[in-house]
Amino acid sequence: MANTTLSKALDPSPTSQVKVHRSLCLDLGKFVERISKVVLAIESTRPNCTSAVRALCSLHFALDKAKSIIQQCSHSSKLYLVVMAHKIVSRCEKLRGDLELYLTQIQQVVPNLLDVEISGIINDLRAAEFSLESAEDEARKSLLELLNKDLPGSESLNNVELDAVQMATLRLKMTTPLALLEEKAALKSQMGKVNGADQREIELVKYFLYLLIKYRKYLCQFQTRDQSEKHARHHQSMEHELDVDDEIHEIKQDNSVNLQVEDS
Repeated sequence: MANTTLSKALDPSPTSQVKVHRSLCLDLGKFVERISKVVLAIESTRPNCTSAVRALCSLHFALDKAKSIIQQCSHSSKLYLVVMAHKIVSRCEKLRGDLELYLTQIQQVVPNLLDVEISGIINDLRAAEFSLESAEDEARKSLLELLNKDLPGSESLNNVELDAVQMATLRLKMTTPLALLEEKAALKSQMGKVNGADQREIELVKYFLYLLIKYRKYLCQFQTRDQSEKHARHHQSMEHELDVDDEIHEIKQDNSVNLQVEDS
């Protein structure tokens, strides 16, 4: 059942649950499945070596962490996941080292056939590259450039904000009312998850929610980015008539907060 659920989450079809970092999650998911099978085979041999038992427990814990990353990329906000990609990649790199360490420890006490299989997994782990897809990287750069600017908070249209959020939503395939509604719900859910955590992350989620509400009229256009920009410029003279939902005020956007996100 667990493997079936994981397979569904990693299904490469358009209806897949994984929203962002697909290639990363697919690679990670394959390792989870392969290592899980090896773990079952090892446990069936009932190893009585204390070090092997400890390594197995640690391996289970590491596999749970990997599944947690996949779950996060399936249910969290796309905008949040893209901007915080450096943390996701860092977690994957750390997991790679942990999985390699625990598999190496177990490898010393298993039969030859399992030894060979584990060696293959370790070699593949070392060769794996956990990186962003080009569209995600473009969306991330656009959002980071925006976050590094000191923009005044206003309900009127701001071309810098609009350009950035249009680029990001386009690259992340959020160009329909339904997609934006799902992202808005994900951001609201994300606010609850980061509540009490790093203040910058809290303000980051608030700001993305603010942007989606403020520019939703310009993000649901079934047209090219150039056409969307032309549409936005045409309406710039009507800023005072822009209908911004009262939800913006509920977010309590605080422009004094430093929203810069570091890659380190």
